[in-house]
Amino acid sequence: MKKRILTLALALMMCLTLVPMTALAAEVEPPVISDLKIYYTDGELSAGLEFNIIVPDSAKSMDGFYLVDEASFDGGEWEGIGFDGDNKENGIRRTYPTTLNADTVVKYRVRYQYLVGVDYYFSPWSNVLTLNGKIDLNASDWAKSELEKADALGLIPDSLKGADLTKPITRAEFAAVSVKAYEALSGTAAIPAVNNPFTDTKDVEVLKAYNVGITAGTAEDKFSPDVLLNREQAAVMLTRVFKKVSVAGWTLATDGDFPLDYAKPAAFADDAKISDWAKPSVYFMVANGIISGVGDNNFAPKATTSDEEARGYAQATREQALVIAVRMVEKLGA
Repeated sequence: MKKRILTLALALMMCLTLVPMTALAAEVEPPVISDLKIYYTDGELSAGLEFNIIVPDSAKSMDGFYLVDEASFDGGEWEGIGFDGDNKENGIRRTYPTTLNADTVVKYRVRYQYLVGVDYYFSPWSNVLTLNGKIDLNASDWAKSELEKADALGLIPDSLKGADLTKPITRAEFAAVSVKAYEALSGTAAIPAVNNPFTDTKDVEVLKAYNVGITAGTAEDKFSPDVLLNREQAAVMLTRVFKKVSVAGWTLATDGDFPLDYAKPAAFADDAKISDWAKPSVYFMVANGIISGVGDNNFAPKATTSDEEARGYAQATREQALVIAVRMVEKLGA
């Protein structure tokens, strides 16, 4: 019996030695960072960088674990800076004070270094955040003036900076726009949910939208981040932002208890195609000049046939989403 146990133990050890450590290293996901900004110390004599971080569960279980970072200043080479504190919790991190001007263009990213056996490995890099970068408006001419306002108001999320804004917007991207609108209207930074209820995304902006109450996802454990958004869904999500900021006691669960008080405009010709749950939001947005129809007195709320779906009928584009966010902040900000 002892001989058999020894044989099994030796066999197990041989199997483990055949598993490359790089395979283990690949199991650690990168962190997600957001809300990059400059902070000052000693009055305003020196400055560092501040950002929020979401730590994946795969990193929390590692030994010899700590964060490393890199930054690029004004288009220069990537260089390490360092942190004040390296724990495994979600939250705010700060770099060591360095030489920064208020208008310095900064690109920033982080990753993990961790111990497996006697060797150290790195996780992939996080997403890259840019501070003070000039916005590159890859957009339609009709939208550019309002998109410049969106940039000035801080409504363009990092995921859309430099992107083709004429393309349809996904649910995750619109969640990020909605979060920016909420922060602009409320003057309060949105905090991501610590416990992620979704199995199909770890997007920090989605977790902020969920925590604020802008969205509950498409199912109990699904958000469907890559599904394209339609026009009535855009109206509903931004109306929730308005209610969260303006209506005391409002929550997504009690939304039906808080009807909006507004003069309903004349019905659209395609009113029957607008979902009942979306109609109050659609007409509220129309009444306030935030969203308009598409011509011929139609709203085009959603695709109702396979042909309409194939043609992208009623899909909201990225630039349209940002424009209505600008109008919402300007018209309802008071």
